[in-house]
Amino acid sequence: MSVQYITDEEGKQTAVIIPIEEWKQLKAEHEKLRNKLEVLGGLQEALKEVQEIKQGKRKKGRTLGEFLNEM
Repeated sequence: MSVQYITDEEGKQTAVIIPIEEWKQLKAEHEKLRNKLEVLGGLQEALKEVQEIKQGKRKKGRTLGEFLNEM
């Protein structure tokens, strides 16, 4: 990775310049990770709902069809 750093008059790094192709790769990877976190968050919420149903704290869960229709 050919990175360039921009510094202020005190020598502190204030910005970074990277080639556009590397930026596009980083951006694509970020999007994949963001989507993964969204899915994992949904699964975590679903597991929480199941636990609450088992504990009697929640009346009824959604069916798989209802869940998929929300997406």
